[in-house]
Amino acid sequence: MTRLTILLAVFLVAFSTDIAAQKKNKNKAEDKELTYSSDLVSGLNVRGIGPALTSGRIADLAVNPNNPFEYYVAVASGGVWKTTNAGTTY
Repeated sequence: MTRLTILLAVFLVAFSTDIAAQKKNKNKAEDKELTYSSDLVSGLNVRGIGPALTSGRIADLAVNPNNPFEYYVAVASGGVWKTTNAGTTY
């Protein structure tokens, strides 16, 4: 085989997989848009999980070099929070 034949064969094999990669959906029922009802979240209770005055801005972060799960977080509103379990609780 010549170089041109080999090159053409490689080209066809490389780009023919893209053509068959995505098949069209024959079932139109699956194309419907998903809708969510309030029943989906009716069992969840809303509760406050943090302080009342949280600005959301972090001013500084200090990590204990001997224990990476313990760190201090200083917030812009003037508070310092400490965690010993990598931020699961403060």
